[in-house]
Amino acid sequence: MRVNNNTIFMGDNTLNDRHNGGAQEKTNRNSVFAGDFNKKFDPVTKKRQDARKQAMKIVSDAWAGDQKIDEGIEKSRNKVKEFQNKKYEAERGIKEIDDARAALKDSYGITDESQEQQDLLLLERKIAAERRGDVQSAFTPEEQERLAQIEAEGLTEYQERSLDMKKEKERLTEDWQNAKDAIYGELVSIAATQVNRLKSHTMIDAQNEAEDIMEAASREVMGMLVDEAKDHIDEELEEKKEAAEEKAEKEKEEEEKIENAKEEKASKKEFAEDVAEHAGDVTKALTQMDSTMDEVQQEIKKLMEEMKLLDEDLKGAAVDASM
Repeated sequence: MRVNNNTIFMGDNTLNDRHNGGAQEKTNRNSVFAGDFNKKFDPVTKKRQDARKQAMKIVSDAWAGDQKIDEGIEKSRNKVKEFQNKKYEAERGIKEIDDARAALKDSYGITDESQEQQDLLLLERKIAAERRGDVQSAFTPEEQERLAQIEAEGLTEYQERSLDMKKEKERLTEDWQNAKDAIYGELVSIAATQVNRLKSHTMIDAQNEAEDIMEAASREVMGMLVDEAKDHIDEELEEKKEAAEEKAEKEKEEEEKIENAKEEKASKKEFAEDVAEHAGDVTKALTQMDSTMDEVQQEIKKLMEEMKLLDEDLKGAAVDASM
């Protein structure tokens, strides 16, 4: 994106650089790399990390809850398999007993119309009625009389053996029914759990919430990056302004030096012109000075000669006085 004609790069490289502790040094003065800011403490990276942790916790918690549900469903399915095996074993045992009773009946030559078989069926009904607790109402007076007669005479070997097999069949039938009920209960539990999961859609909600958190964090990070870029650009502009002012001041000093040099040059030129203009006067004055010096020297020489003569006269006068 661009801010005040300056490019801010916030792509994958910036993300990688922030994860790695900072972006690489960039030399393009018109490009601002957000990853270069605050390398020691990067609030953008921290914001991303915090958002990621929060999102991951939400998803992880939802996933953990979902895993518990899956574990519960799997446990129920394993129980279904276990009860199915029990049901199958009971069914197989019941069939074996039915086959054994039929074989026992054939071995004793018992037919369905025989009195012994009819008495066996009456005894089986009595056992079932005793289990329900309604013996008196379950039989007619004639049936009750026949039951009393059978008990007085005693059971035949066939009847005793067949009734023992019948009891084992009833036990297996009870096991079969319990296994069937347990299977139904586990299947109902699994179905209810799956329906509740579809209604609650916890994992989907968690993923959506995590996405919302990351999107909100991304928007906030974008604002932070823009603010960082603006601050960085302001700093660069301030530095450039100071550099321009410093450059202008140096240029002003150079201009003053050049002006001073020009003035000095002009002054020297004027002086040279003055010297050239008055060169004749100076020469004349020097000539006059030389002439004057000659005259002075002549006067001094003349004076010295006169003084020498005077000295000799004084010496002669002194000699005359002594004579």
